[in-house]
Amino acid sequence: MLDLFDFLHYLNTNKRDATYSRIIIYLFSHLTDIQILTITEIAERCFVSPATLTRFCRHFGISSFAALRESLVSLETMKKHSGLRMKEHELTDLRSDPKSYLASYGTEIITAINDVQQTIDIAQVDQILADIHEAKEVILIGYSSTLELAKDLQTSFLLSQKLIFVGETEETQEAFVTDLSKKSIVIVISSYGSLLNRSSELMRKISDSPAKSILLTQHTQNTLTNQFDLSINVTTTNYVRIGNYPLTFFLDYFARRYASLYQQI
Repeated sequence: MLDLFDFLHYLNTNKRDATYSRIIIYLFSHLTDIQILTITEIAERCFVSPATLTRFCRHFGISSFAALRESLVSLETMKKHSGLRMKEHELTDLRSDPKSYLASYGTEIITAINDVQQTIDIAQVDQILADIHEAKEVILIGYSSTLELAKDLQTSFLLSQKLIFVGETEETQEAFVTDLSKKSIVIVISSYGSLLNRSSELMRKISDSPAKSILLTQHTQNTLTNQFDLSINVTTTNYVRIGNYPLTFFLDYFARRYASLYQQI
């Protein structure tokens, strides 16, 4: 199954003339062409062999080039605004009245931030931070945008002299979870709970591990949240249109509160 984040991560961490980078760039730049070209023709345009394209698919966990083609065709036909968490009428509203849309979008962000302020139990947050401070090992698990939030949190805690670990790849996440002990804390960050379904086997292993498990999320109705020892919803409702703003706000406070409690002045 195609994972755009994996492709983009590869592009962001390798030179553009690397073999797999050239393939990714070609595929993304010729979404219409690849619907009719054969694997041999695409290989020729990427200056590689068909066998290299097959290895490319396996490298990214895609069963075959035919499966990759099918996913890319779906991407090409997908409505471009859907990835921006926008509905059709919102796109029309934004096109015709950008100022009003900006005001509406900003108001929803403000409403969500206010929701976080009213929802968060500071005593509960302080207890989590105390557990993190005492833990022998703390692991953060995220995906895509929440992985970036996890990495930001890792940096902030390091500045407060607390080293925590982030699994950036599925392989490192698997390795971290396999080695969890009673003295470990594993924190999963998922805005809407989709990570719980996407990595259901990893979540099961976290649940079965001896570590204390914590989910940090915006309001979610995902039933898999009961797999965790503690599930923190930072809002009382979903704010799908504005993405990670509530969780970003909370995690920034989370890191600052840790510094205020445990960093020597």
